[in-house]
Amino acid sequence: MKLPWGDRPWLPVLWLAEACIAVGAIVTLARGGAPRDMLVAVAYLVLCAAALSLPGPLLRLALIALGLGVERRRLALQLYLAVAAGAVAAALGTQRGWAAVVAILLTGNAILTLELEARAEDGAAAG
Repeated sequence: MKLPWGDRPWLPVLWLAEACIAVGAIVTLARGGAPRDMLVAVAYLVLCAAALSLPGPLLRLALIALGLGVERRRLALQLYLAVAAGAVAAALGTQRGWAAVVAILLTGNAILTLELEARAEDGAAAG
């Protein structure tokens, strides 16, 4: 299967960065904010994108590189899910809505990573 970005694996990262900058600019303009407000909005969007996409796959790759078996990897990913869910509970108890959003995205990332691990196991068992 050929990926839409071909031999340039950095292209989706560039698209994500451009989207964060564009949305940050639109939000800032809509609110009548200053350039500093745009930087804050863009930084928040980049943080959300990173929380949604990076930690789980990086943790999974690290666990595979360490040579852990399937059950130990699954246990480590479940621990990551528990910590992310605990972060949601802790953030909801504060007045920081941005922290709760990032923690919720981390929880979603943990669930997605567990699903990808389960599918990889099923593919390895079938093949």
